[in-house]
Amino acid sequence: MAKCCKKIFKTLVGLGFVACGTSKVLGASIQEKRFSEMNWSQTNMKIVGGLEVAGASMLLCKKTSKLGALTLLAAATCMFAAGLKHKRKQDLALDGVGIFAALSLLRCKKN
Repeated sequence: MAKCCKKIFKTLVGLGFVACGTSKVLGASIQEKRFSEMNWSQTNMKIVGGLEVAGASMLLCKKTSKLGALTLLAAATCMFAAGLKHKRKQDLALDGVGIFAALSLLRCKKN
C-alpha cells in the first residue's frame, strides 16, 4: 500500500473508532440500548468507548500506533464476541469490520 494510502486508511479507521467510542462514552441512546440488551452496564459501555477513543488517539504517533491498533483490535473483538454470545446478528458485520480494520493496521509495515 502506498504511503499516502496508508495515512488515509489509518485516518479513516481512527475517525471511525473515535465516532463509535465517543457515542459510547457520551451514552448515545442506540448504544445504551445495545449494551442493555447484552446485559452490560453503562460503565462497561463507557470503558469500551474509552478504549476505542484511546486506541484511535494512539494511531497518531508512530511510537504508539501498534499499541493503538492492538487496543482497537481488543475492543472490536470484545464487542464481536458479545454480539455472537447474545445472537445480535445486526451488530456482527460492523464489529467484524472493526476487527478487519485493526488487523489491517497491524499488518502495515510502517505505521
